[in-house]
Amino acid sequence: MKINRIKSNYIILILLLMCLFLCTGCGAADKTADPAPGTVPSAAGSSNGTVITKSAVESSNGKAITESAAGSSNSKAVAESAAVKSNGKATSSSSVGSASGSTTEEAASLREDPLWSDPDSLTAMVVSDLHYTENRDLDHSLVSGLALAQEITDALVDEVIDRHPDVLIMTGDNTNSGYPEEVSGLTARLQRVKDEGIGIILTTGNHDFDSMDAKEFEEAYFSLLSPVDRDPASLSYTSIVKDVVFFAMDDNAVYPGGQGQYSAETMQWLEKMLTKYRDSRIIFLSHHNVLYGRDGENPFSNLIQNPELPALLNEHGVRLAMTGHMHFQYILEKDGLWEIVSGMPFSGKHLIGNLAVSQDKILYYAEPIDFASYDPAVEKDLEKLDRESSDYMNEVLSSLLDQQNLRGAKKEKVLDLVNRYFLYYNNGSLADHIQELKNDPSYNLMIQALWNYNYGPWIKEMTETTTHSGRELEIVFEENRGDS
Repeated sequence: MKINRIKSNYIILILLLMCLFLCTGCGAADKTADPAPGTVPSAAGSSNGTVITKSAVESSNGKAITESAAGSSNSKAVAESAAVKSNGKATSSSSVGSASGSTTEEAASLREDPLWSDPDSLTAMVVSDLHYTENRDLDHSLVSGLALAQEITDALVDEVIDRHPDVLIMTGDNTNSGYPEEVSGLTARLQRVKDEGIGIILTTGNHDFDSMDAKEFEEAYFSLLSPVDRDPASLSYTSIVKDVVFFAMDDNAVYPGGQGQYSAETMQWLEKMLTKYRDSRIIFLSHHNVLYGRDGENPFSNLIQNPELPALLNEHGVRLAMTGHMHFQYILEKDGLWEIVSGMPFSGKHLIGNLAVSQDKILYYAEPIDFASYDPAVEKDLEKLDRESSDYMNEVLSSLLDQQNLRGAKKEKVLDLVNRYFLYYNNGSLADHIQELKNDPSYNLMIQALWNYNYGPWIKEMTETTTHSGRELEIVFEENRGDS
């Protein structure tokens, strides 16, 4: 299916409903696509009005790069802070960022923690959903950075090399379509990283298999990696850096290019490896999500379709899972297991994650790629492209409000509020602005005006359930907290 950019309200609505933040409902073998920032939930219903749907919006070359996300089916999507284990012993954890968000002082303190310069601690930079492409003709109205994919990737690689973490982590959808020219272009850039003595750990993603199979993926990427244990049934592997054990999981082996799921054989291998490394610090990596949207009766298609997975990780003392797929920055926790959903470098705030792991704690924060230092020309071009993308989404949102007969100053105030919501949601700062949004005089009118499109129920739920900063996290192991 190919959709041209038609300006009628009806087609704009259909396009909008197909380019959303989360994904659902596809059959297990259906192809999945990835979410474009600034888009919203589908009107296909759920019992409580909060919907997670997924559809592919295909550009002129037939490749989809959008995914829809709404939020979870109930208010438990972001659970309250719970106990964390270290080596299987129950301890507690703290998060920088609560329902009211982290303060400037807390954020600065986290970034200035001596852990980042401790030679015994592990440091990593984290990227997900790079969607590297060399096709400059892709429609970039929703994902602005696609028009500058090579330049943005070069700036990102330069920053990684300059900052020189122990390892670069990539959690899938490394290329937009798995075309040979995309793969060769990306691997050449990653070779530069490896040549500088920086390790590379990457997982598969659904888009990596649009035009290649598992054997071709292994041939292209595994020479860049340092696997310790390999799963015979998939491309899953472990990698160890400074005694931190990374589980780099292949959740595309069952349905390449489709929903995330581990086979029974891979689940057995995973349990065996978790037992083997139970007394180690483990970071779990996969493309599809572990927790986001899992509450409720039906698992959404953005999730890894193994419902027993969170409990298995918890049982073996895993405290952190890092995933992607959604193209926005979000952090949540349930029963002591944290999940960092990494944003997409080509859109939103063009974020890259920073991770540090010691015996005492785990630190994480995300910040924009430093284009000013590594390619000022890209920064200027991106500002223009980001404005164009924002204007396009404003056009779409405006058409929805028109259909609800909202006009004049009331419409402008609601439109401003919706745009602020998406800005905060995309850049991972929603928790910092909950009260600002809910206290706005136009908040109830916004919910009411967008209710029939399921924007309303979704925005309402996210403003009521988001409790953690999407861009900063600190997990402190209890035995190292002293009496505090």
